Amino acid sequence: MKGISVITLVLATVLSGCAEDPRLALGEEVYRQNCKVCHAQGINGAPILGNSKMWGPRLGQSHEELLSHALSGYGLMPAKGGKTHLTDEQVSNAIFYMTSQVEISN
Repeated sequence: MKGISVITLVLATVLSGCAEDPRLALGEEVYRQNCKVCHAQGINGAPILGNSKMWGPRLGQSHEELLSHALSGYGLMPAKGGKTHLTDEQVSNAIFYMTSQVEISN
């Protein structure tokens, strides 16, 4: 069975009205220290943080699939974005944060 899609996870968090998920703060820190260089400017085709056009196709993928791509490398992105010191959990949190920043429009 395919994992939960990222959009489902994000919507569930937003619609639940629950306190902010701690993965957001942890992921934001990883993003700022390790991912921002490429994902703020779209270097080598990296989807820009918050850009719904660039992130849209990825939001239909499961978190597990996006994590697999990030851990192994995908396209021009090396494994873990070249930051081999990051744990799998840190990369997962960064993905959770980045996908949560996409504004979903009707």
